[in-house]
Amino acid sequence: MPPCGNAHNDLSQERVPGTSFLRFERNSEEVEHKIACITEILFCMIYIFFLLGWIGPSQKKYWIPCAVGDPSLLLHGRDTEGRVCGRHPGLENKTNLFFFDLTQCGIVSIFTGCITEQVCVESCPDDKWFFSNNNTQSDVDKLICKMNTNLNNSIDDLVRDGQCASYYVPSEEIAGRCFPKNLDSHVLDIFNSHKELYLTNPNGGIIDLEHEFNRLQLLIQNMKHLFRYALLQQVLENVALDVLVLWKEILLGFAAAMLVSFIYIMMLRIIAAVIIYFSIVAFMVIAGYGCYYTMSKYVALKGMEKNMTVIIKSLSLSTEENVKTGFTYLGEQETTWLVLFIIIITALVVVVLILIFLRKRISIAIALIGQASKVVASMTSSLFFPIIPFILHLVFFAFFCYTALLLESSRNRVESSRNITLCHDSIGFNSTSSQETHCDTSRNNTLCPDDNGFNSTSSQETHCDKSNCSGIECHIETHKLDPYISYLQFYNLFGLFWSVFFTSAFGEMVLAGAFASWYWCFDKSKDVPTFTIIHSLGRTLRYHVGTLAFGSLIIAVVRMFRTIMEYIDYKVRQHTDSKIAKILMWCCRCCLWCLEKFLKYINRNAYVYCAIYGKNFCKSARKAVSLIFRNAARAVVLDKVTDFLLFIGKMVICSGMAAASFLYFNGDLKNINPYSSAMNYYQTPVVVITIGTYFISSSFFSVYDMAVDTMFLCFLEDCERNDGSSEKPYYMSKDLRKILDKKNETQDTELDKFK
Repeated sequence: MPPCGNAHNDLSQERVPGTSFLRFERNSEEVEHKIACITEILFCMIYIFFLLGWIGPSQKKYWIPCAVGDPSLLLHGRDTEGRVCGRHPGLENKTNLFFFDLTQCGIVSIFTGCITEQVCVESCPDDKWFFSNNNTQSDVDKLICKMNTNLNNSIDDLVRDGQCASYYVPSEEIAGRCFPKNLDSHVLDIFNSHKELYLTNPNGGIIDLEHEFNRLQLLIQNMKHLFRYALLQQVLENVALDVLVLWKEILLGFAAAMLVSFIYIMMLRIIAAVIIYFSIVAFMVIAGYGCYYTMSKYVALKGMEKNMTVIIKSLSLSTEENVKTGFTYLGEQETTWLVLFIIIITALVVVVLILIFLRKRISIAIALIGQASKVVASMTSSLFFPIIPFILHLVFFAFFCYTALLLESSRNRVESSRNITLCHDSIGFNSTSSQETHCDTSRNNTLCPDDNGFNSTSSQETHCDKSNCSGIECHIETHKLDPYISYLQFYNLFGLFWSVFFTSAFGEMVLAGAFASWYWCFDKSKDVPTFTIIHSLGRTLRYHVGTLAFGSLIIAVVRMFRTIMEYIDYKVRQHTDSKIAKILMWCCRCCLWCLEKFLKYINRNAYVYCAIYGKNFCKSARKAVSLIFRNAARAVVLDKVTDFLLFIGKMVICSGMAAASFLYFNGDLKNINPYSSAMNYYQTPVVVITIGTYFISSSFFSVYDMAVDTMFLCFLEDCERNDGSSEKPYYMSKDLRKILDKKNETQDTELDKFK
């Protein structure tokens, strides 16, 4: 097939009345050679070569940087010396990684790298031990220490020198790493152990109160990570238990959501107006009840008497009690319900205003939805077509994760070291040196924290060699990572974006081609192909892969810029509190977000136009945008009103399932729900079912939304190309013609019954 230049001629004038516009233009053997062409061959080839380059890293024998890569290495973990647990000689039986001090780690850094000492152990500890000044030498056997540690030294020296862990609690192995069990019950013990370690002068001198306060601040800051981990651990464990207990009910909820969504769409074909208005009324009723419920909760909480005894009691809660009540704390705050009330009443007011001022547009939108419901009902398989793009999305995402792990495991570390001498005061804080690194003299040969108690970069390890109180020698080891791996990870991320957007565009064009073939037919029972989706799928794969590659490339580039901007914003927030900088970053992110939304809108209509006429991406985008701009008032209002009505339908399904699951699981109906007493959080199944319902209904309504957008663009094209004469009859449905006060000169009741 030749590439598209001007091969697609405008054949509308050659069409005879009663012949399918699309069928004549695309399927007639007489003009097939004039219009059959492949769009954007160049971008099709670029995308193919890009995919080959993306697949390359996963093929170790063809890609040198990954020849030494092994994703399993990331699962085993490495100790402080860089040895892989269970793989390195001498560590074959030590498959688990133990962290000396989890207060130095964030949640993610446990997997990506933590600055605390790490050692490989045969099994995770099943007992607890905490450092204190009351430890005896008999406790040496309980210590977890580095390899080749001289255990003849005192426990005080072993712990302070960083050779042994200052504490450990019962832990379990997860992904080759030791994670504490029930960490919330040991937080106070860990704090006391750290207090003994950090706030005690090993030289026996008196610590200045100001310096003691600074040390305490560092300790509290370090402990924040432990509190966060303890809270997250308990919440996730309880949520997981709830899901395991209620998995059957959750699956039934998903099945009910799928059934309700399918029935809703099928009913739109029969009584579109009734269903739409019912959805609007139902939404207003649910929103009204939501306003009443949230306001009543707000008033009740606001009116609760809060005396000083209650406040003191709330402040004196133990760490364990605070952690356990953290998940439900938000629901007990009056501000939470006030915010929910404002959100719900705002949505309700918007709906009422739309009903008042856009009644005429709503009538046209309902007719358009009715026509879309007919095309979806005539192609029931289209409702399940999104499964194919969804599977492709999963494949690309899984490949992205595998490649990312492969590249990360192939990094080679180049080590360099240097010695510097710092002058410190009596308690280990830098007093005369211009260096910003602080060495704590109470922890010989351990990591040197910065101002916040942490290393400034994760690739730098600083060891303190205490010789005396006035002169401290720090040994700094810098681990430089191979730079090309970062570039390949960048390539890998861009490959994910491009492929995901390509797959989404592919699904949109296939559906657009199928729905457009239905619109441009008078006799829907004869002119439309039997397997419309398959025909459209074949046309898309045969002619328009390059168009999809070009359109998705544009969106992928913008998304990449958005990702980079998010990273820059994250770094800016870490290093400055400037409001001007935050405002500038917010403006940049907002502009990129708007640009992406605008380009997606253009691309979507370009795919529809390309599916109808077969023109390349640029021409299709220009024609589609020009068509929409010529009908700007109608396009903006009618299209958005239609989207809003579909959104209302989606929200009705989600709200209904959320309300039903809430009434079932909240414990008020104990005779119906036998698991009410066994749940940790009744919100767990409610949230899971609601989120699942949203994605399920979105999958169904995405097909419907594409049908509406296709019908809308075809409707605008129909209004501009045709005038209702016998030579140029309208292809729109009888209902649409009636609302717009348009009619065909030749009224054919036999043909109108197919509209």
